[in-house]
Amino acid sequence: MKKLAALCFVLMLSAAAMAQDWSWQVGPNLSFAFRSKDYANVKTLGEGLGAKIIYNWGGNPWVSPRLDFVYLSYGEKRSTTSGAGAGLIIQTRNESFQLTTGLHIARPTGAIRLYLAPLAGIFNYRAVTTLPELYYYYGYPAMETNESQWKWAARIQGGFLFDIGLGPLIDLGFTYQRIFNVETRIDDQVYRSDAEDFMLTIGVMIFSK
Repeated sequence: MKKLAALCFVLMLSAAAMAQDWSWQVGPNLSFAFRSKDYANVKTLGEGLGAKIIYNWGGNPWVSPRLDFVYLSYGEKRSTTSGAGAGLIIQTRNESFQLTTGLHIARPTGAIRLYLAPLAGIFNYRAVTTLPELYYYYGYPAMETNESQWKWAARIQGGFLFDIGLGPLIDLGFTYQRIFNVETRIDDQVYRSDAEDFMLTIGVMIFSK
């Protein structure tokens, strides 16, 4: 998981560096989601990577269209089962993929730039079960996705961009998001309700001038 996160972060930084020649802003970030209550497979702090892609359309320096992608991991747990005469480790990872789009409203200049972004999109929550020992012995992982669900969601993010004179801006964002009609299984019953998260993002914003 840590190797995957490091690789994704390097890829996002590379994309951000390329974006300096385009009329785009690209903002890779670290994302941390704090749930207001347990729901779906979300029972711990969410940690992951995100990226903002903003198009500088030139019509208004304050308002731009924006696309966000976030991957969050809600931790892993291990258990064992018997197989081939020996105990096998079962590894279960709870995760979420989130894709939203909307408007980015920001102060275009200054050492400290405020921004506000109303966004809406679709979120996926799922649990991924793997048998890592099969990869060690046979060269391929046994993997199964469970309890996957796609849900509509809305979020609003506000934050600050800090110009420290190095080119990229430091980005600190605060997000409230609401996920609609989430399914939560308790024993043999499935309950549906809206869920809420509060998210903190820390990253950089690289843009063409």
